[in-house]
Amino acid sequence: MSTDSTYNPYTPVSTPDQSRPGGKLPLQGFVKVVCIFFIVLGALGLLQTLQSVVGIAMVLSADEKQFNPMNIFPGAMVVTILIGLVNFAVSVCEITGGVMGLQQKRLGANLIRFVSGFMLIFKVAETAYGCVVGYLSIGPIKEQTIKQMPAQPANAPDMGMFIEIGMYVGLGIAVLFGLVMFFFYLFSFLTFSKQATLSQFS
Repeated sequence: MSTDSTYNPYTPVSTPDQSRPGGKLPLQGFVKVVCIFFIVLGALGLLQTLQSVVGIAMVLSADEKQFNPMNIFPGAMVVTILIGLVNFAVSVCEITGGVMGLQQKRLGANLIRFVSGFMLIFKVAETAYGCVVGYLSIGPIKEQTIKQMPAQPANAPDMGMFIEIGMYVGLGIAVLFGLVMFFFYLFSFLTFSKQATLSQFS
């Protein structure tokens, strides 16, 4: 028993309120991870867009004798530019959806779900296109690189083989990355399609 004369057993004990305004609990688990990851992916996508613009400008200003992967087949440059524009739009939507998602706004959740569903198709097409361009570029890039290298001794290792292996490894990494991103968008789409998830947003 308390010896404090001011102690009142009927005084309500206050507990820290862990809910946000409106009675909603803070985002937790995979839902919060998706919101944060969308912001990161969007920022990286904007940087990639800038890099693509610089790359296209450098390729267009390069010597016509040098190999241009955007001319590997008719229309390749147009497809590359379209992919860059789509990635830019997706990046903006990802940042917007992620930020609004962390604020528990329903528009942010809807953006995340829409972008995830769209990227399930687009990521497959983008990865497939990149692999086709990369595969068709192996021969020309290997030939051009060997021509630009100084003369090698007769007993030197076959540099062409190393170049080819390196490019195949690069294609493998691109496919692996595409698969990882596909499953991330798949799980994001399924998670943000659940009513239990959407109920956390208003």
